[in-house]
Amino acid sequence: MNDVVISVDELQILLNMQDEISLMYPFYPHFQLFTAVPEEESFKLKVLIGEYDFDKQVEKLDEYGKEMPNYNDFLGCMLSSGVMTYRNLDEFKERLKAYDRMKKKVYYCPDTNIIYHMFISSSSIRDIVLVDTVKQEIESSLNFKYSPSLISELKKLVRYQSFLLDEWVNKRMKKSRKAYIALREYREIRDRAIEVEGVEKSTNDSEQNDRIIVRTVKRFEKERSSLPILLTADISMVDICELEGIEYFLFEFPHVIEADYCSAESMLELVYSLAVVFGLIRLNSVVIFGEFKGKSRMDELKLRFLDEKIFEKFERDLRICRKLMALGIER
Repeated sequence: MNDVVISVDELQILLNMQDEISLMYPFYPHFQLFTAVPEEESFKLKVLIGEYDFDKQVEKLDEYGKEMPNYNDFLGCMLSSGVMTYRNLDEFKERLKAYDRMKKKVYYCPDTNIIYHMFISSSSIRDIVLVDTVKQEIESSLNFKYSPSLISELKKLVRYQSFLLDEWVNKRMKKSRKAYIALREYREIRDRAIEVEGVEKSTNDSEQNDRIIVRTVKRFEKERSSLPILLTADISMVDICELEGIEYFLFEFPHVIEADYCSAESMLELVYSLAVVFGLIRLNSVVIFGEFKGKSRMDELKLRFLDEKIFEKFERDLRICRKLMALGIER
């Protein structure tokens, strides 16, 4: 097979080769997620799939439907890649200006869902506090894997190109793949953040973990004589914050995908996120595996080329790119 393992950055080579991008999910019939046409340093998007289209496919898979992508997964990838953002982001920007004028030192503390949405790394926020309960929640979701028997059951239900599921044997399930994205974000922002230990150990109860996060922020506020702002997109966090007297900002999660354009950087991140969360996608004539046999690093993808000519051109460009990178020339 014409397979190549690449890093996320090297995915840009494939994107540069396309006059138009058509992104599909191979396990659903004629399931085209969107098209994208490059325009200078951005892409013009046309989203072709809605919530009903996902629901119609998932319901055919019975109890195993939770392992296949749904509309919220698609929307989440749009958000985490920066193609879309929170509905009340402008309100938050105005609030930031008010916080900057305060005499007290202000810190921003993202809860777990904000990390999953990769909001912090794409923002200009500094003075970040990370409660280690968030990291523990992410890590506890990392090691759910497909057994050979589960893959066999999925192959009975998936009518199209089910042989591709062989790549998932003993690899991460959807819950763990989504946590992979969150862990990547956590590591990205850790170097510019203050990490603090939770007031208690993390549990398997997400509501209890929410309380631990808020109470830890409360302790941080007292110890530092500062003003920590808890950032969340979870309405249930609001009651806990108000009970503990903690300042918070509740982001409004978009319910419908509305996106016409995105930057080249966001497109790269979107393709990567969809490949990881969905497990695999197809970009024109190339299958992109986010999870596959032999995967050893977080930022690895596997490309399977169905067109020999495109494979040869990509291999040549990749070889040149890697030789240039090996020279270590800095900008």
